[in-house]
Amino acid sequence: MLVSPSSVPSALHLPQVGAGASRSEAVVPSGLLDALSQVPDPRNPRGVRFLLATLLAVGVCALTSAGHNSLTAIAEWVRRCDQNVLARLGCPFDPFTGRFKAPGERTLRDAFARVDPALLTAAGFTRLPARPISATTPDGTVEREQRRAHRIAQHETDRPQPRRAAFAVDGKCLRGAVRADGSRVFVLSAVRHHDALTAALREIGAKTNEIPEFAPLLDTLDDQDLAGSVVTVDTLHAQTSHARYLVEDRQAHYLLSVKNNQPTLARQLTKLPWKQVPVLDQSRDRGHGREEVREAKVVSVDGLRFPHAHQVVRIHRKRRRIGTSKWQTETVYAVTDLATHQASPAEIAAWVRGHWIIENTVHWTKDVTFAEDASQIRRHRTPAVMSALRDLARATLRRSGWANIASGRRAHTHPAATLTLHGIP
Repeated sequence: MLVSPSSVPSALHLPQVGAGASRSEAVVPSGLLDALSQVPDPRNPRGVRFLLATLLAVGVCALTSAGHNSLTAIAEWVRRCDQNVLARLGCPFDPFTGRFKAPGERTLRDAFARVDPALLTAAGFTRLPARPISATTPDGTVEREQRRAHRIAQHETDRPQPRRAAFAVDGKCLRGAVRADGSRVFVLSAVRHHDALTAALREIGAKTNEIPEFAPLLDTLDDQDLAGSVVTVDTLHAQTSHARYLVEDRQAHYLLSVKNNQPTLARQLTKLPWKQVPVLDQSRDRGHGREEVREAKVVSVDGLRFPHAHQVVRIHRKRRRIGTSKWQTETVYAVTDLATHQASPAEIAAWVRGHWIIENTVHWTKDVTFAEDASQIRRHRTPAVMSALRDLARATLRRSGWANIASGRRAHTHPAATLTLHGIP
């Protein structure tokens, strides 16, 4: 093995997209109802009163408003909506009473239990990257949040930005949800690094785990989105089959963390001559009451027992709470198929750091702000569908300029403002 240091339209008329359809062939929707109309309706058409897009839009809009985290709260939210809001949502008109009808909790439960969360997430992903969303409130709260988000983005641009887009893949346990057999409900997500947008989500079956669901999850992403991008994963997914799938089948790249679950590969990485390799990238961050220093060493490799591997990175982290002098240290290793001319040490270090957005931003927000772990919804696909709806609400608020999602939810207590935020005319 050779080693060397690395160098520098209307919601009623849009065509539906099935599991095998490509998003590049579909109409790119602009509003929430347009996007959700692409989700195939699995219900028996007999007796259906509410469009599936309407029911899903009710869920997203209610979750966008603070305090509506459960199906019961969602049903209460739509029951309190006035006739104008119900009309905008596409609710049916009753000619006998002369009023638009609001769906009840049972209607929402029956529909959410049957929807495919993967297709729901894919439909939302077609809309959100299309354009930044803008919104206003009378008190100027949005403008203040947008200025705050701009300051955060400006801080990020002070660092060298990677030349390639990156997706972080990780699983999450929905702790409050339990299947009929007593097993826990897990979902596997792919989140884009630079804007924390959930691009794909898949429920993990009761008799399987994250590993065999990796390729089916990314199969929902169009080749235009994934080809040439970098997929970052934790140690569980440091699998040779995943590496071959990304490079050979999807023309993408990988950055895989390696620990003792791959003992042979881990021994190879730790025995590389790291003492002879200089520190090629260093960064220091202060925030959340702690200070962290990261030093990255990167080497090119030839003959590593891992498919398509070209570079190995070792990152040494030191953390301490501000006001204390005691440092905690950690050393992690990762391997990538990108060669030295395709990825610099600074870019690799940025991707390793960016992978944690799926935990620190996405999962944390869903647990703390949307109370996902406290939700005890259990029927069929409903837990995963609710998780996908939370992602759509979170991503829309984030793209409209809300750095603080909880603050954004509190600013959208009026249903009409929420519909405007989601592009429902």
